Amino acid sequence: MIPRTFVRQSAISALLCLPLLLSALATDQRALLLGQTGWLAALCCGALWLYGRNQRRKARATLQDACLGLLEFDLAQQYVRGSVHTLQRLLGLPAHTRGMNCARWLMLLHPEDRQLFSNLLQHPPGTPETGYEMRIRHHSGHWEWLEMNLQPTWRHGKVQQLTAICRVITARKHDEAAMQQREQQFRTLVENAEDIIARYDLELRCLFINRSVSRFSELPLEEHLGKTPRQKGWSDEASARFEQECQLLINNWEARRFELELQHGQQRHIFEIRLFPEFDKAGMLKSILSVDRDVTATRQGERLLAEENEVLEMIAGNHPLPQTLEQICQMMESQQPGAMCAVLLLEEDGQSLRFAAGLSLPPAYRKLSERVMVGPSVGSCGTAAHWKRTIVVDDILNSPLWAHALHKVQPFGLRACWSMPIFSSDRQLLGTLATYYREPRSPSQEELALAQRITRIIAIALQRDGHEKQLYRLATQDGLTELNNRRQFIELADREIERSRRHGGRMSVLMMDLDRFKDINDHYGHAIGDEVIRHFSQVCREVLRASDLCGRLGGEEFAAVLPDTSLDDARQVAERLRGLASSARLATVTGTLGYTVSIGVAERRADETDIDEVLGRAADGPAGRRTGADRSVAQLSFPAPAMSKALIIAETTHRLRQ
Repeated sequence: MIPRTFVRQSAISALLCLPLLLSALATDQRALLLGQTGWLAALCCGALWLYGRNQRRKARATLQDACLGLLEFDLAQQYVRGSVHTLQRLLGLPAHTRGMNCARWLMLLHPEDRQLFSNLLQHPPGTPETGYEMRIRHHSGHWEWLEMNLQPTWRHGKVQQLTAICRVITARKHDEAAMQQREQQFRTLVENAEDIIARYDLELRCLFINRSVSRFSELPLEEHLGKTPRQKGWSDEASARFEQECQLLINNWEARRFELELQHGQQRHIFEIRLFPEFDKAGMLKSILSVDRDVTATRQGERLLAEENEVLEMIAGNHPLPQTLEQICQMMESQQPGAMCAVLLLEEDGQSLRFAAGLSLPPAYRKLSERVMVGPSVGSCGTAAHWKRTIVVDDILNSPLWAHALHKVQPFGLRACWSMPIFSSDRQLLGTLATYYREPRSPSQEELALAQRITRIIAIALQRDGHEKQLYRLATQDGLTELNNRRQFIELADREIERSRRHGGRMSVLMMDLDRFKDINDHYGHAIGDEVIRHFSQVCREVLRASDLCGRLGGEEFAAVLPDTSLDDARQVAERLRGLASSARLATVTGTLGYTVSIGVAERRADETDIDEVLGRAADGPAGRRTGADRSVAQLSFPAPAMSKALIIAETTHRLRQ
């Protein structure tokens, strides 16, 4: 068989030699003209041949550069033919391979694509078709993706041949698969994101929203689509703010960031909303992407921390305890909208609670709750204090703990009350924290944790107040008798003298000294001596008024200031003190003990401005250093009792010296 290339080259050579032959045979003018015409025709044919060859080379180069190949499917003979390098370039087959039967071609196809192409060969399309994609095995063993554009050839009213321009699209398919995978991963991330991700058109109708919205909205997911925030149930304030921010984005094409507060049932949520512009291929704004992050816990934590710092500053600054407790209640209420908080403190007897703070509660209810008994079924606070654990009453009207007090709470519309005990650092009960609501409800774990945190702050405030009071007592009170110590007595007495001098009132002073107290200590011991001192201090509390001032100046010396009291009235008070002291009998291991007291009485003179002056005149009476001319000093003196091992006999005489 003669190759086609050899035939083409022989024909072209004969065509070029024809003008030479005609020129050699030319014998006249006509023959010469004919030879010239032949030369012209030969040149044209040669030029056309060269142009065609060049175009074929360009076409082959283009096909090679574009990874394109040309295949012919002969449907009658069920044979596939390829151009010179098509099968080698596309499938890696040997260079001499020019074709194969359709059965072999089908076996090269991927099993999932084989049936589709077999149907195509059996029922070829009657019009040009594009975009057929299939996988075919490369000669090296891997799979290649081919894209075919088919051109049918009709003969005798039937498609006899399909010409296919093939292109290897393996890289593109891999890119598409990777893109689909990334898109699927992105969709998975979007759908499972904690943030609410939504897309809105320029009229703020929802086009897409992920399922995270279900945690904050009662609407089913599909009902969000096509609705604006107002139509989805947002408040007027939140909707107006969202519309304003979206309008700014539409006007400026710049991302926006702001915070909104939304209500979901009984829960309040704070969202940080970020808006991003989305553009089409022409660069025009087409939609708005909204990413909403729930920052409620963060913002509440920041607010709580700031409020805690404010309260701790109040505690450190020695603010009055009621003011500090009210501030703590306000802090609790700011974290739980709708709540009304109260603090009840345990009384010293441990049998009742005293209302200490809670201005949000109705005044009439506060008055009714000034004192709450501690018991196993006494409301929320009394029960919590009794059992020393948290008591949650989600509906007061149906709780047996409140059955005794329904008539108190019903007029005020209180329906729920949670009470948590307040403990000191050593687990001593200090009081309770109560949280009231006007609707039945139970606390969440976060709300219980917040209440626990608040109780610790209250405990700090109470313990600090207790420590301050203790320090004040140590600085101002006598440790043995709990009367004013010398320093505090002198300071308060000077104030009383100033008040008496300014208003012109009368004031008397008692100077009291336990008789032969050193003998009591020496004979019975200091413990019995301390009992005598404590007993006399109790006598002073029983006899003196609340407005009177009494203190222990040191050792066995006592003093008292009697405001608005004349000298005669002061003598009567002194006589009562003397009588109660002399009639007292204290039990000891060796019997009973009696004691006596000497009391000097003096009334403040108009020119006296210092308590030491009055005390000095009162002390001079028992010592006998005053003269008879001193008419403003009265003395009640008591002879020292005779001492014995078993008994100090209190023999007293009343001797008034003027």
